[in-house]
Amino acid sequence: MTTTPLAAPHALVGTVHTVGILDTVNQVDQGGGWLYHLLTKAGVSPDTASTVTDLVIRPLSILFVVIVALVVARYGAKAIRRLFERLANQAATRSGSARAGARVTTMSGVMANVWRFFVFVVAGAIVLGMLGINLTPLLASATIIGATLGFGAQQIVRDYFSGILMTMEDQYNVGDSVTVGGVTGVVEDVTMRLTRFRSVDGTMFVIPNGDIRLVGNLSRGWARAVVDLTLPGATAADLDTVRRVIGEAAHRVAADPEFAAHCTEPPSLVGLLAADSSTITMRVTLLTVPTQRDALTRALREQAVTALAQAHLWPADVTPP
Repeated sequence: MTTTPLAAPHALVGTVHTVGILDTVNQVDQGGGWLYHLLTKAGVSPDTASTVTDLVIRPLSILFVVIVALVVARYGAKAIRRLFERLANQAATRSGSARAGARVTTMSGVMANVWRFFVFVVAGAIVLGMLGINLTPLLASATIIGATLGFGAQQIVRDYFSGILMTMEDQYNVGDSVTVGGVTGVVEDVTMRLTRFRSVDGTMFVIPNGDIRLVGNLSRGWARAVVDLTLPGATAADLDTVRRVIGEAAHRVAADPEFAAHCTEPPSLVGLLAADSSTITMRVTLLTVPTQRDALTRALREQAVTALAQAHLWPADVTPP
């Protein structure tokens, strides 16, 4: 029977002692960094080197992250404000609205605060990681919750983004007359998510901003009063008289004290617009401001019809013989 000789007890003790020291060094060295290696090479014990590293490098690293976050938050907010101010100037020039600049300036403050919040959240996560806090479960939970909310509230998010862009571009304001989805009305309330406007018959329409794809603003810049007059086909034999009568009526309206200050150009008689076997259609236009278009259109139509009737040109019967 053969037996294996046992190692000497002092050899076993030395081996165990060496393995223990190596494990301690590896544990302390993990994440120690350059200062830890420098101290250990200088003869400082691993525990002391690790303590110095925790008391010097880690606070300095955290301080560096905080300073960088403050700098990024401050100058990023300034850049956002500068960008929004440029957009505000463009929107005010384009729309001629004095409120456009104020609205976009308010929006720039909101976006700057959102930027600061984002920067501080990222900096906080980095600092927590430096302190040894495991963020993986928290980030995993936040990702799942964010994805769930994103899928469930994507329509609301789209409405808010559309509202932000609409405010930046100053597409319309409260009091503007707009056409949305084939419905014309006056805007009564505008929020980041919804637009409320009332039609001519008093119906209130509420539309999410994300659903607005095409909007017509009838209250910006200039407007044109357009009147189409349908006359009997027999008047085609004397179009010069018809043009003269309609033109004189249009000039009387433009010279009326009620509209004179709002008529930016002389009346324009387009002339013969359409014709068939029984009728002809004449058009007259007058350039004005948006707020006076409807009233000017009614006055222009009344004057033209009255003048044509007095000249025995307005039909009572357009039925073909």
